[in-house]
Amino acid sequence: MRHFLLGVLAAGLFTQPAWADIGRIKSASGNAAIERGGKLLPIRPGFVIETGDTLVTGPRGRAGATFVDNTRLSAGPGTRLTFRVFDYNDTTQSGRFVSVLKKGTVAVMSGRIARNDPQAMRVETPKNIFVLRRARAVLEVK
Repeated sequence: MRHFLLGVLAAGLFTQPAWADIGRIKSASGNAAIERGGKLLPIRPGFVIETGDTLVTGPRGRAGATFVDNTRLSAGPGTRLTFRVFDYNDTTQSGRFVSVLKKGTVAVMSGRIARNDPQAMRVETPKNIFVLRRARAVLEVK
């Protein structure tokens, strides 16, 4: 029994929590980064996105990402987009996805979260809240 508990404890210490990985960068060009914990981290394909991260692109930067629910998005130059809430259950394909677009342009193709619950995916901007229901949308904040 003692060895079993030590094994469980060791496994927990050396693995990354499953909730941390909400998506991955698929493409990046120009000046593109993730702001995490007050630091700007340069991105490249395969970079792991976590809840609370902010995608930042410079004047010539672009980035594309795919999330674990198969939501896809592309950010154009001069974008600042925070992934505030991402809660997804792969078994039930339900959850919630809330992002905040402070400035820039984002094209979004909603994934399984929006297909399962039309109210569960939204993008907040300084003036509006957009609910994405099984949709493709392009949002721009100047």
